[in-house]
Amino acid sequence: MKDIPLERITIRSLLIGLFLIPVNCFWILQFEFNRWSFPTYLVPYYNVIFCLLLLVGISMLMKTISPSWALSPTELLIPYLMMCMASSICSHNMMEILVTSIGHPFWFSTPENDWQNLIFPHLPTWLTVSDKIALRGYYEGETSFYHWSHIMPWIEPFIWWLLFTIVLLGIMFCINLLLRRQWIEKEKLTYPIIQLPLSIMNSKSDFWRNRSFWLGFLLTGGVTIINGFSVLQPVLPSIPLKRILNLHSFFNDRPWNAIGWTPITVHPHLIGLGFLMPIELLFSSWFFYWVLKSQRIFSSAIGLKGLPKFPYASEQSFGAYIAIIIAVLWWGKHHFQQIVINLIRPSKNQTDKANGISNRVAVFGIFIGFSFLCFFSVKAGMGIWLSVAFFFLYYLLSMAITRMRAELGFPIHDAHYPLGPDHIAIISQGTKNLGPKNLTVLALYHWFNRTYASHPMPHQLEGFKMSNQLGISKPSFNRNLVWILILATFVSVLSTFWLILDSFYRHGSSSGFYNWWGAGGFGRETFGWLESWLLYQTEWDPFAVGAVGVGFLFSIGMMLLRFRLIWWPFHPLGYAISSSWGIHVWSSFLISWVVKLTILRYGGLRAYRHAVPFFIGIILGEYILGSMWNIVSMVLNIPTYQFTVG
Repeated sequence: MKDIPLERITIRSLLIGLFLIPVNCFWILQFEFNRWSFPTYLVPYYNVIFCLLLLVGISMLMKTISPSWALSPTELLIPYLMMCMASSICSHNMMEILVTSIGHPFWFSTPENDWQNLIFPHLPTWLTVSDKIALRGYYEGETSFYHWSHIMPWIEPFIWWLLFTIVLLGIMFCINLLLRRQWIEKEKLTYPIIQLPLSIMNSKSDFWRNRSFWLGFLLTGGVTIINGFSVLQPVLPSIPLKRILNLHSFFNDRPWNAIGWTPITVHPHLIGLGFLMPIELLFSSWFFYWVLKSQRIFSSAIGLKGLPKFPYASEQSFGAYIAIIIAVLWWGKHHFQQIVINLIRPSKNQTDKANGISNRVAVFGIFIGFSFLCFFSVKAGMGIWLSVAFFFLYYLLSMAITRMRAELGFPIHDAHYPLGPDHIAIISQGTKNLGPKNLTVLALYHWFNRTYASHPMPHQLEGFKMSNQLGISKPSFNRNLVWILILATFVSVLSTFWLILDSFYRHGSSSGFYNWWGAGGFGRETFGWLESWLLYQTEWDPFAVGAVGVGFLFSIGMMLLRFRLIWWPFHPLGYAISSSWGIHVWSSFLISWVVKLTILRYGGLRAYRHAVPFFIGIILGEYILGSMWNIVSMVLNIPTYQFTVG
């Protein structure tokens, strides 16, 4: 049998991806609800990498039987991207929040909180579940989801939220189709995150035979095994990693105690991922973390009690993200001008041959999708102009996150609340001026604005880049890839709803079987915010809005200096991520920076290239052995060693 062409998407690759979507959703839900570990807080997702390696192993076995049975790089790429989409959608940062929130106010309403009068009148019934019979089984358990009285109340909200999610992500696909040529072909961004999966997929890669790779793998894999057995048998010794100590415990007096929670961590897989990043971001990531700490200490030293939110870190970060994406779009203005010209004066070669979908269709998709999201929001109770501004800012922030992954490959980008467009609406208008209807819809949209750690948009663009790196050039492939990932979105939403509802009706969300997040935790967070907004009305916050402006201008200034001064060491994306929860691993990136700087300074680019397999081995050692401890935990239903940042 002849080799399968790279451009061909086979039925078996599609079926493998469809099979692995619910498997990965189950894996994620088991750990993010039950075992206080978050596989989707950093990329590449370790659960997906483990499944990819498993497919490679199966392919090697099949090849020994018949060479034609082996999976081609394309047949590995398709399920990999489908699993990435599933993990993003199912995650602690998206669909888990939605499913566990839409029935929460009706079950936890009491005479004391008076939600019946405070919240109920503003909730859209077609997006929530209020049926007490269905909710009793959901929260108390000891029953089955597969009764019509339990299923029926969930059908209408599921259909609407499914449609909303497909449109939300469909617009991202259309935007990425417009960005693809500029960011992949013209600017030739490096996409550091994809180096790991590409090394695994590429049949011509020789890193499996590299001694330094196996040295790194055995080093971290051995440590993970030792620490895993130590968790099972505490009398056994362990090797201290992760959070070693907290610097805050050493500072008890003002103003130094304003430093806050400042852990020193050693995460080998993050050291490895950091080594693949550009050195200026490695430096900027930990440098601006300490700039923010210095601002906190300074505010305590001079007694800024009148500004309790100073230094408005989240607002500064939001301004930085918006500045970065606006500057990037401005630098690519000639590309976007050509798109506009083609829209006004269509030509025979208007279709982007590499995209497989014309720019005209992509722009039309953005317009129709954006109109639907605004219609959806207005139907739910949000004002038309607020809905336009909300989604405009949301997609700007999404593009900024995608750019950060494409250019710099930062593995943790949890733009954690309060940072999204919902918070910007509140500080710029005030809860008093927004009114209860707008605030209620903003709360319902909390599920895709809480944090952007597992944002799906970067995975879409990385899929185009990976196909480019694998030498797949046919336009039909990119067109088919878009439809396959839309199918993956549908199956992922369906799988997440099904798995959560099936599990909660058996065990009970509030029964104590789950940790805090499973036991209605996301509903507490979502409607806790809404209750606070409605009870304690605020005016607009000029200082917070000013902090957004400061972040914007400061980042523009840094980007101009980077453009004019080659030696300029500060990257504005390091400033943008300085307020995120994930940057508490600053010390791991500091180690990466010192090691990479030393190798480049004394060994040059050649030494760096020779060192890359060692650090890939470091990553995979923790990923693979850590995943195996995950599987032991799920099979035996016991806590095991967790190597991640959670």
